[in-house]
Amino acid sequence: MFYLSVFLLTLAASAQAMTSEHVNLDSAGVASTAHPLATQAADEIYRLGGNSVDAAIAASFVLTVVEPTMSGLGGRALAIVRSEEGDFYGYNGMTEIPKSFVTSDNMPAFGYSTVAIPGLVAMLGAMHKKHGRLPFAGLVKPAIRHAEDGFAVLPGEAVRQKSATQRIKLDVGMTKSFLLGEGATLKAGQILKQPALAMTLRQIAQEGSDTFYSGEIARLISEDMAANGGYVTLQDLEDYRVLPGRYISIPYRDHVVHTLAAPGGGGLVAKALILLGLYDLSSLEDQRWALLVSQVLGLSIESMTDNYYEKDLVQLVDQGWAVQQAKRVFLPAPGQKTKKSEKTVHKSELTDWVGSVGAHTSHLVAQDCSGLTVSMTQTIGPIFGAKVATPKLGFAYAATMGGYLRTGPQNPGERPRTAIAPVIVTKDNRVVLALGAAGGIKIPSAIVQVISRYIDQEKTLSDSLSAPRVHPSATIDDNNKRVVRLMAFDAETSSPGWTVEDLSYWRSAGFEVVEVASGASFGRVNAIAGDNDSLLGEADPDWEGTASAQQVCSMDANH
Repeated sequence: MFYLSVFLLTLAASAQAMTSEHVNLDSAGVASTAHPLATQAADEIYRLGGNSVDAAIAASFVLTVVEPTMSGLGGRALAIVRSEEGDFYGYNGMTEIPKSFVTSDNMPAFGYSTVAIPGLVAMLGAMHKKHGRLPFAGLVKPAIRHAEDGFAVLPGEAVRQKSATQRIKLDVGMTKSFLLGEGATLKAGQILKQPALAMTLRQIAQEGSDTFYSGEIARLISEDMAANGGYVTLQDLEDYRVLPGRYISIPYRDHVVHTLAAPGGGGLVAKALILLGLYDLSSLEDQRWALLVSQVLGLSIESMTDNYYEKDLVQLVDQGWAVQQAKRVFLPAPGQKTKKSEKTVHKSELTDWVGSVGAHTSHLVAQDCSGLTVSMTQTIGPIFGAKVATPKLGFAYAATMGGYLRTGPQNPGERPRTAIAPVIVTKDNRVVLALGAAGGIKIPSAIVQVISRYIDQEKTLSDSLSAPRVHPSATIDDNNKRVVRLMAFDAETSSPGWTVEDLSYWRSAGFEVVEVASGASFGRVNAIAGDNDSLLGEADPDWEGTASAQQVCSMDANH
């Protein structure tokens, strides 16, 4: 534990240097990612003259190397891009269920039978073709370097890998890529080299993203699937296409929020904000704000049951739904006296982010002085995804079918929805905030709270990210339906967190509150704020992410 503490202090010092010192003055943009090396890669691309799409692609590839438990080449992603001209583009690189897939009542939680057609590499290629400035091959170089030369494993990654040791021992590819000779995972600070992954990345750099779907890589994937009971065929890979993201936008106060609906979770963000927008929050104290936010989020999550596919985008952003649902919201009157709570405090065993082994998914944002902005989320599902890897390729495949994405039908050709929700916020046609999060169903929850803190409470970006969060009580029943209890929620109590007085107030008002002492359990946000012709990136303090140094732009560069 002492070692981890020293390691974290060192990491924090380096992260502080990256975010506070005005280095890289010749760069034209800012990035915020879940890992210092990914942020470093984005800054490297900016220095070479790349734009924010180039920087995001480089950072994405690096994340597949340095956080293999969270995302990878075998995974899925969503991205929203705002062009220099102010146009918005959505990219759907989600995993697609193979044509031959047959569901059953006893689907495993991991293994080759849970693997769908990966979409991340195709999406990065599509984004580069539309918006990229530098050659694609150069954007993969930082990832190749870290895979070949190795990198020091951060404490969070070490904990996640260790938690999956027994299961990845069952697969030859995973054992070869991530286990030491004695069958253990690496400890924090040890160097992880991934030669097979380096070769795969080098091939992608040399031949382009298409080789993943129709070249040598595709052949190796399909052969491995066929040999191990997987459903993905060579034809599935060849037929995979990046789809347009289902772009939606909603007004919020004097801002506009831009995001992507199903299969992403942007619809949940939109619904929650539409509901929240019905209330005057200018003088709402934090205790009542939390009660309101928790219920608004709960109603939004509950809507997934009847509107899983969100086929009608007009209906999705209809304020009429919000007006009806607002009747179900309970708020104590201002200044209302509540009885002293007799209930005990329920404490979580989680004490810090290191212990949050259930955390997965990675978000990044990049923005340059032209206004070109990227908000992107990538994932392989649970830790190490399906927990299988093709030995010669060196990356884990995402878990899609089976027990993981189980709250809706799993039919061939579909792309099951998740909670990932890349978001860009504008005001007067200028980007003022770009953000997203990791953390499962708490992704929309974290995003909505940061937006409300930033806009409604006029907090700084740093304070908006560090402020304590809540999350409604939402579970999945035996019929795979989301069940929400509006009068129950989790409250973050890790420092700086909600106080004993807050907890007592909520409980005395009739709410059931569970105290959770791990801030990372409430989503990990990466964000960039644009203000007064400068760009400022921030990474959630509850995680290991970092942001570029603040970038000052010319008065007319960011439009």
